[in-house]
Amino acid sequence: MNILFLTHSDPNYVPDFLLHGLRKLLGENVVDYPKKECLYSGMQSGNIPEIYRDPFWFPADNGKVNRDDIESRLKNNYFDYVVCDVRAQPLYQSIYDKLSGFEVKLVVIDGEDSPVEIKPGPFVVCRRESDGTDYSIPLPMALPEEIFNRIVSYSDNLKSHSIGFIGSVGKYLESRSILLGNLASYYPDSLLLSAPVSYDADVHSEERVGLDSYYDNLQRCRFVLTLRGKGYDTFRFWENTACNALHISEGMPLFIPNDFKDKLHIIRYSNIDQLRSIIDNQLEREQETTQMIQNSHQHLKEFHLTTSRATYFLDRIKSAFN
Repeated sequence: MNILFLTHSDPNYVPDFLLHGLRKLLGENVVDYPKKECLYSGMQSGNIPEIYRDPFWFPADNGKVNRDDIESRLKNNYFDYVVCDVRAQPLYQSIYDKLSGFEVKLVVIDGEDSPVEIKPGPFVVCRRESDGTDYSIPLPMALPEEIFNRIVSYSDNLKSHSIGFIGSVGKYLESRSILLGNLASYYPDSLLLSAPVSYDADVHSEERVGLDSYYDNLQRCRFVLTLRGKGYDTFRFWENTACNALHISEGMPLFIPNDFKDKLHIIRYSNIDQLRSIIDNQLEREQETTQMIQNSHQHLKEFHLTTSRATYFLDRIKSAFN
């Protein structure tokens, strides 16, 4: 199978993790075009996620990915599928305009914080923020195995905090500030670190927590907390599932294929009172908590690493085009 993956230069979790999983499954038969440099060389400036500063997790190119003669290869039906980040649609349109009449199985990846309005057409849409009722294929984030291993390397850390959350607060995340302040007053041994969000390059960079420090500190907590961001599906959710800690997550109205089950792999809450009750109860149930953590890790490795997400993706688009 050969796949052309049309990219946008900016970091974008959903298409980037899908590309990671496809590359691990199919190797150089998956062609990212243009070459997405931030996945190979990293980015050292700007308000970007830490995993893009040193993308140790992404497969090396080594000059084996053939990005030449894309248009002629499309004309000759070399690619089985064309996958396009919704941000790269102008690139796809420019290629399409030069190759009038060519047929292609196109898949648009909407990995944005809220659904992008996409006019109906002869293509398939995969969407991050979907409850499964909008005629798109739900495609949440996933966890690269390399990042899973990085997190797990801190699993033997001694527990010095009850509940942990390290993240941002600000204009779009006011509810986070209120909830974290409430928790801090009830659980003084918690690790609740927050910094204001800024969308200007390098503002508040002095408050940035490095990746290894982030994972090291999270692994010192008995519980890790997921709160929604600008979108419901956050990378923190997937990182938290790899921690040696009970994952407590805000309920989210998304369709997740092979989702984590409440009270088997994870505990979900809907309000601060329920959250406090969960924490108080689980502080007294160490054996039950340990079992849920083990269940979560097993479920994560089976269904929610990027290779599993890529397998799911290929299965769903194959069915969609048949």
